[in-house]
Amino acid sequence: MKRFFNNINTECFIIKKFEVNIPITIKNLDKMYLSCLKKENYVNFSLRDDNMELQNWILEKDEYNDEIFYIKNCFKRYNGTQYLGCPNQNGQVFLYTSKNKYTKWTIAKIKDDIYKINYAGEKFNLKEVCLVVARYKENIDWVLAYNDIAIIYNKGPLITGYNAGFPFQNVINLENIGREGHTYLHHIIENYENLNSRTIFVQGSPFIHNKTILFGIDNYEKNLDVQPLGATYLPNCPSKWYANNYKKTTDYGLNYCIFLMNQNMEYFNYFDNGVKELNYKYKKLFPNSKSLVENFLQRSSYEVIKNVNVIRLVLCGLFSVTDNKIKKHDVKIYQELIKELTSFNPQGGENGYILEKLWLYIFEDNDIQSTLDLDKEQN
Repeated sequence: MKRFFNNINTECFIIKKFEVNIPITIKNLDKMYLSCLKKENYVNFSLRDDNMELQNWILEKDEYNDEIFYIKNCFKRYNGTQYLGCPNQNGQVFLYTSKNKYTKWTIAKIKDDIYKINYAGEKFNLKEVCLVVARYKENIDWVLAYNDIAIIYNKGPLITGYNAGFPFQNVINLENIGREGHTYLHHIIENYENLNSRTIFVQGSPFIHNKTILFGIDNYEKNLDVQPLGATYLPNCPSKWYANNYKKTTDYGLNYCIFLMNQNMEYFNYFDNGVKELNYKYKKLFPNSKSLVENFLQRSSYEVIKNVNVIRLVLCGLFSVTDNKIKKHDVKIYQELIKELTSFNPQGGENGYILEKLWLYIFEDNDIQSTLDLDKEQN
C-alpha cells in the first residue's frame, strides 16, 4: 500500500471517462487505485478489492472558478470526512469534511486519459489557528490531518501507532493532573503573550461526544468568537429528545448543543444523578458555600459579575475561542483557576467537573439573556 503525497508538477494520474458529479476511478501511473479506508483518515493507492466504493471518487467543480475541483469519496465516513486535502507542509493527503480553501485541486489533461492533479489550496497557518489536544490514552491518529497546527499535550503513555512513521510535530508531555481543564489552562498561561488568533480545545477522542466536530475544525473561520463544539456526553446521554431540543445546526455542517444549568450545575428540564452526587460531595467540602459555581469562582479570584442562576454550558470541554476573548481576562485569572482546580484533588475532583461546564461562562461577554437573544438571531 502506497500513501498519497502531493508533489507539485510531478503527480500524474489515469482517469478514464473523465466526468464530474458521477463516480469515477483514479489510478496512479503504477495502475494502483486511489483509495481510502473507512476509519483511518489517510489516502493511499492500492489494488482494487471487492469493496469498490473505497476506490470510487466524485469530481466537483468550484462554483466560482472552473479551474478548481474538489475530489470527494463516495461513501459516508464516521467523522464526516470526504474531501481530499493537503494543507500540511509535508504534502501528505488526508480527508477533510468540506469544500473550502484546504481542499482545492487543479486537474489538467496531459494526453489521452492522463491527467495532472495538483493541490491548489492553502496551507495551514499557525498564526490563524491552533488545535490543542488533551490526550491521555486515546488513539489520536485523526490529529495527523492537522499536524501543522496541532499541539498535543500528552498525560498518558507514549504515543504509538500509525504515527510511528509519520510523527506528530508538537507533543508536550505533562504530569497527569487536572484532566483536560488543567491542559487548557496550562496552554493559555504558557502562551498568553503569543496566542493564535483562534484556539480550538478538544479531548483526544472527541467523536463520541460530537460526530460532526471536524466540520467545526475545518471551518474554524466561520466559528463564533466562543464556539461550542460538544453535543452530548454519550450518544444517548442526555436523551436524544433533550439533546435535540438544545441542538444548534450551522450551515457548514457542525451540530452542537448548548444546555442550561443553574449555579449548582443542575440542568434545566433534565435530572442528572451525577450532578446530585457532585453537589453532595462538594458541599461536604464547603458546607458554607453559596453554590458550587460561586464558590469555585470566588476561590479562583474570578469576579462573579454575571448572572449565575442561568448558565450556558457545552459538554465535555469541546470549544474554540478567539485570542481576544481569552485576553479579556488577565493571565492571573487563569493562574488562579489552575491553582484552584487541583487545590484539594490532584486530578481536579469536583473542581474538574465544575470547570468543564464553565468555559462559555468564562469567555462569553454577555449574561444569559443577551446570549439567548444572540442564538435567536443566528437561527
